[in-house]
Amino acid sequence: MCCGHCVLSRTTADASPKRVCSYTTDMRSIPTPPDAGVIDAVRFGTDTFRYLDGIQTRYDDALQIPIPTRPPLVIVTNPTLARDLLSRPDDFGRVPARETDSLIASQGLVQSEGELWEQQRSVVAPAFSGRQVAAYADTVGRRVEALAEEWADRDDDDIDLHREMTTLTVRVATEVLLGKDIGRERAVEFHEWMAVAGEELEFGIDIATPEWLPTRVSPAFREAAANIRGLAEDMIEDRRESLANGEHTGPPDMLTILIQREDDPDVEYPENQIRDEVATFLIAGHETTALSLTYTLALLSDNPEVRESVRTEARGVIGDGPLDHDDVDRLPATQRAYNESLRLYPPAWGVFRQANHATDLGDYDVPDGAATIVPLWSIHRDARHFESPDSFDPSRWERRSPTSVDAYFPFSTGPHACIGRSFALSGATLALARLVADFDVDVPPGALDDLRLTPTLRPRDGVPATLSTPDDR
Repeated sequence: MCCGHCVLSRTTADASPKRVCSYTTDMRSIPTPPDAGVIDAVRFGTDTFRYLDGIQTRYDDALQIPIPTRPPLVIVTNPTLARDLLSRPDDFGRVPARETDSLIASQGLVQSEGELWEQQRSVVAPAFSGRQVAAYADTVGRRVEALAEEWADRDDDDIDLHREMTTLTVRVATEVLLGKDIGRERAVEFHEWMAVAGEELEFGIDIATPEWLPTRVSPAFREAAANIRGLAEDMIEDRRESLANGEHTGPPDMLTILIQREDDPDVEYPENQIRDEVATFLIAGHETTALSLTYTLALLSDNPEVRESVRTEARGVIGDGPLDHDDVDRLPATQRAYNESLRLYPPAWGVFRQANHATDLGDYDVPDGAATIVPLWSIHRDARHFESPDSFDPSRWERRSPTSVDAYFPFSTGPHACIGRSFALSGATLALARLVADFDVDVPPGALDDLRLTPTLRPRDGVPATLSTPDDR
């Protein structure tokens, strides 16, 4: 058993880093950059990608940025230390919801921790079981088949690729998790609400401002948040009515489970808990998949040889009917392309935690209250772990499994890792295979150069694309 005082032994690229034991009782402070202070924090908040790429190459383990009037900001660049941090929720808790976040939901599964989180995870876990994963994938198969039929009537048409993928995935998520397809028109509305939320929640200079400084919440965001809450409340009310009338049949979905457990004496819901949970999954249930599909299709547009290999594979699998869960394992080239997209453009670009007390991380002291960031964006692009790290190269996943690479965790890791990981992997594989089989989705160069850092990695103004039918169709 490891004594707990381990450091990384750097190995060749595309090989996982090794932990070697170097027992010591001496703890040390996390290094700070030269002339660190508010100016450095402003650089991080205003040019985040460049800052992360720079420190990833210069700091093997972590960097600490002092911020006046606030605990320091700690950026963890070492994947082994990052996994350690994310495995210790008692030491590194979730960051409390800000006023803006809480306008949508303040205690859903994505925000909560401790006993409330344990209760919530236990309640909703059956909705993410193997049977539900299969149901989700089958629903994606049906929905993407319908989308392909729509696209067939739009040959040589211009689209917003991100909006199209949001419309697809939010309808799948609401049908599988909440038991009701909200329809295309409402899904497009939802995409617009999320665009407003993305603008409001963009990561920026406030990282360096005093915590007591009030923040302004725009009227547009208040309206978008109210619309998301209102949609959640409508769906809950509809389900209560259908359950009371005996109209809802079939296996229970997440919303049914949440409502039925209200009468369980072992479950105690805080006020508005079901609404917060539904609002949370309206967002989390679709957003990662919508973004990752958008980025994968854009990368395939830039790499026609890879797109052709995915197309050849997909056409050999599709046959006469829509794809379903049984087809996922028959699409390895598609899976590799998707995994590589998640490496380069992880929708959850960083994982945020806060030190609950003064504690340690490896051989380092972490101050009480320190804000911590695990930057998946830069860890996934580190040449110490990946050959040609800025290149889109799905073949790298022929040489090793994504689950074997310490420096690759697009769905986070530890107890709070994404509960919908299997949903996203299976659904995205089927959606990509079906769309690539019949369409060239051509995205102009530079379409992914202007991305917005919100809690997720979002296109600032959509992703323009042109649909066309391949020459052999």
